[in-house]
Amino acid sequence: MRLRCLTMSALAITTLIACKTGDRTPATASPPADATELRAHCETHIGQPRVVEAAPGVWVAVGYDLANVILIQTDEGSVIVDTAMSPARARPIREAFGDRLREPVRAIVYTHSHIDHIGGASVWAEPETKIWATDAFVPHFLKQYDVFRVAESRRGARQFGRDVPLDQLPCSALGRRIDLDAALETGVRLPTNTFSGRATFEVGGTRFELVEAHGETDDQLFVWLPERRVLLAGDNFYYTFPNLYTIRGTRPRPVREWIASLDTMRRLKPEVLIGSHTIPTTSADQVQEVLRDYRDAIAWVFTQTVRGANAGLTIDEIAEHAALPPHLANKPWLRELYGQVDWSARAIYTSELGWFDEDPADLYPLPATTRARHLIDAMGGADAVARRIVEAGRAHDDRWVLDLVRWWRRADLPLPGDVLETWTTSLRRVAMQTPNTNGRGYLLQYALEIEGRVKAPGKPKLDDELVAALPVDMFFQALTTRLRPHEALDVAETVRFDMTDLDQRWFVSIRNGVAEVATDAPLPGAPPVVAHVVTTSETWKRLALKLINPLRAIASGNLKVVDGKVAFLKFITRFDRDL
Repeated sequence: MRLRCLTMSALAITTLIACKTGDRTPATASPPADATELRAHCETHIGQPRVVEAAPGVWVAVGYDLANVILIQTDEGSVIVDTAMSPARARPIREAFGDRLREPVRAIVYTHSHIDHIGGASVWAEPETKIWATDAFVPHFLKQYDVFRVAESRRGARQFGRDVPLDQLPCSALGRRIDLDAALETGVRLPTNTFSGRATFEVGGTRFELVEAHGETDDQLFVWLPERRVLLAGDNFYYTFPNLYTIRGTRPRPVREWIASLDTMRRLKPEVLIGSHTIPTTSADQVQEVLRDYRDAIAWVFTQTVRGANAGLTIDEIAEHAALPPHLANKPWLRELYGQVDWSARAIYTSELGWFDEDPADLYPLPATTRARHLIDAMGGADAVARRIVEAGRAHDDRWVLDLVRWWRRADLPLPGDVLETWTTSLRRVAMQTPNTNGRGYLLQYALEIEGRVKAPGKPKLDDELVAALPVDMFFQALTTRLRPHEALDVAETVRFDMTDLDQRWFVSIRNGVAEVATDAPLPGAPPVVAHVVTTSETWKRLALKLINPLRAIASGNLKVVDGKVAFLKFITRFDRDL
């Protein structure tokens, strides 16, 4: 038995070594990126704002915004699928639809909760309009205002190149470049009807089948119009390689479920395919081809990542060799203009296995600053590295410049003027060499940030209807990450909050730099209650959003501190406010 186990172990090790050696070199490679490809894509697959009839009675507003707005006419009114990013972007679309929009708007369907699909809802919704989405919609939407909002907003501004000139970034690969200032005014309306699995409704003799279809998000759905053989795919298909990972940051995207969703679409045998981005596909044969290719491309990247991981390759090695085979990479709907294959491989690895990729040096590394200074010393010291950065820039070895500057910054050394200028120049040159709009936007915006040539981020303007719909629990839970922990290491206190309109109680405790939230009663071992607040959920939400001042709320009687007013006012200063 022992000999058999040893033999099997030896065989397994031999196989692993063979696999690792064999999988280092990709069998195929994607065609090289061509920066001119982006402008052609912007003109062909997005183009000027216009309304396109994709099928009888099905109209698509393309080029007005990042996402399309889709209008389905019926004998008893209209149905709108996705609503644009903001009221400012939705209003011109409604005007462009003209009398194609048959009043009233009976229903709105959200394919998912990304703001570019739901922010213009107030322009379309009437008091009796039904708004459909999946059961996962609300929690996924609220995540956009949750604990990582600041980081996601900063990264999103870079990804979309907020301050980048139009001639350097003519479009997003999915649609017209977004207007982040206009998007500060949101017209979101929360769903009135939600479901899991499948749902069906009928308007004016037209049957609408909604199918939950996880992919770019875990609240995604597609719309099937069986009589018209029209499929509205949401963001599970658009004319670029899919964004299996977004550099603005989000939860891992469910790659295997995305493949399954595409297979579900294929089984319907649609004759017209309308994505919520880019142009419709109106040839039945091509619809089958693009859906098949799309799922195959995702499956290819997933499989190659799995094989690389099982062979013991590091994340960097897997990403370096990630590439689609030519029969997929050459397709216009799989060019890496929005999603990118190597980013996707990294995301799949970390989603499935986490950050550790078997390199023992990563388990107990030197502090980042110490390691960076050692590396700079090993390269001859700061003066020598500065010269290398400038020389590499002159030689247009721009990626090497970015790598060297990375270690310089981690060493916490001041950036000399010539190094700083070389850095921004290299960021711009790398950016303009890639057609991927997310990568290009990020690099160009970052260069502008270094130079101090960006606008300060604006503050979201949430209308009263949306504020009223947001759950108050979200605002209490947000306190756990908005506590400034190092300023509260010696604090032990609890504040009780009574929401009179909800007949509910919350207890927020601070215990040695950690905040915890409980409902109904404090958790066992919670610090003593030092203040008791009585208010309404609306007042508390407005206080959290900085729409009202706490002292004015107290003076007006909208917020009553029954006991411990001084303690309460001191308590709220321990937190960062604002969503």
